[in-house]
Formats: sequence, C-alpha cells, structure tokens
Amino acid sequence: MNRTTIVEQLKNYIAQDVLLGKDSGLDEMTPLLAWGLINSLEMVKLLRFIRQRFSVDISTDKLSADSFTDIASIANLILEQMPTQS
Repeated sequence: MNRTTIVEQLKNYIAQDVLLGKDSGLDEMTPLLAWGLINSLEMVKLLRFIRQRFSVDISTDKLSADSFTDIASIANLILEQMPTQS
C-alpha cells in the first residue's frame, strides 16, 4: 500500500467518523491535535481503525503527540510500522 492511499483512507475516516461528515477542508497537514480534532477517545478509535484497516499495531513507544500531529505524520508512522511484503 502506498502513502497516498493511506493518506486518503485516513482523511476519509477522520472526516466521516471523527468529524461526522462535516465539510472540513481536511488535508494531510491539518493540525489534528492542536485544533482539538482528535481527543483521547478519538485517538483510541483511530488506533483501532489503523489496526483493522492497515494491520498495524502502533507500539506504545510510538504513541506521542509528534506521531499524531497531522495525517501526514500518522501516514508516515503507519508506513514505518507496516510489515514488509516479500
């Protein structure tokens, strides 16, 4: 799976499930934490979505504000954590 696909799927998830379909103008650099778009409950839901959709378990040492600043940083984290395909 490539980065563009991951970004699009994250944007769709956040727009539909976090922002409840509101037209947000969300892009990959939207500051999710700074703007209060993601709170602790939404973070748990997002981690569950990542686990189910991308088969990635984010390790606790990667759970930091820097890793979840925006969609771009989340996509990068997912790519780093994805199992390599042979």
